[in-house]
Amino acid sequence: MATSPLRPVEVSHHIPAEPPEVLAFVSDTRNDPTWCPNVTEVSQLAGDGVGLGSRFRFHQSVKTGGRTLDSEVDVEVVGLTEDSVRWRVEDRFQIRDVTLTVEPDGAGTKVRQETLATFKKDPGLARWLYPFLARRTFREQFSRLAEHFSSPD
Repeated sequence: MATSPLRPVEVSHHIPAEPPEVLAFVSDTRNDPTWCPNVTEVSQLAGDGVGLGSRFRFHQSVKTGGRTLDSEVDVEVVGLTEDSVRWRVEDRFQIRDVTLTVEPDGAGTKVRQETLATFKKDPGLARWLYPFLARRTFREQFSRLAEHFSSPD
């Protein structure tokens, strides 16, 4: 039985590229290994490219406390507009509803991600640690995303 959702975690960052370019890149989960440090491999399970109902599975390796935790994560595109993408993300521990929006920001884009996690069983201490760890992970991802768009092809 799932627990009640945690408080949403929100992170934003400036990306040095135009909003449509940023959204096209991040909405395609197959690009996650480029900007998500824990994602090592992605395959498409349903759909052709990115669209409503497209489903992906990625392999994630997280180093924590001297150990590596490997897991498979299923991702479904549940919303897609000209300025946002919404995913339903599920692994063996939790279900996350993730919304990423883009908007013009000077000479680039402001990306904002809001994540609402629901643990599949009582997370214990993780209930209090999750927001801190999630913000840290999302900030690292967005820094890598900014680097991706900053580096020459």
